[in-house]
Amino acid sequence: MVDNQGGKVESMALNIKDEETHRLASKLAKLTGESLTLAVKISILERLARKEQVPEQKSRIEALMRFSEYCAPFFKDGPSGNELINELYDEETGLPK
Repeated sequence: MVDNQGGKVESMALNIKDEETHRLASKLAKLTGESLTLAVKISILERLARKEQVPEQKSRIEALMRFSEYCAPFFKDGPSGNELINELYDEETGLPK
């Protein structure tokens, strides 16, 4: 095997030992009409692109907080969460109305 600069590179192999992973990669290759190698390569490139575009989130809570801050302006004119709960449950008994 020769690299882009004309130098020799040892042959490389990816040995997938997990049956489900191999099955999924084969299914993807069949659906796309690509070779198994190309299907795996494109999948890895796409995932790398997504990871490089979006900074890693520290936690699910952080992601939910950002999402709620984004959505909050869309719900500013509606009833609050407490108001919605009070509409559903009887104040004295705590049972649904």
